[in-house]
Amino acid sequence: MNQTAMEAVIIEHVKQILPQQIEIEPTTKLLETGIDSMSFIRLVVLLEEAFNIVIEDEEILLENFTSVETIRNLIRKCLDSKG
Repeated sequence: MNQTAMEAVIIEHVKQILPQQIEIEPTTKLLETGIDSMSFIRLVVLLEEAFNIVIEDEEILLENFTSVETIRNLIRKCLDSKG
């Protein structure tokens, strides 16, 4: 999956967990959108299902979820280590 397609899937799932509908770009600071900790956990589950990956507990850090770009990098890392 190319970078743009991956970002589109991530944005779709981020929008599902947002408390309000706002425009999300790859560089949008997600912590400033009102996402709470329970929503982040829900996002992790959605992403694991969408990309058929496991995000290890030690990877569930705020620094890996600051933007769509950082999430994309994390998913790419999980996909690369998978196979």
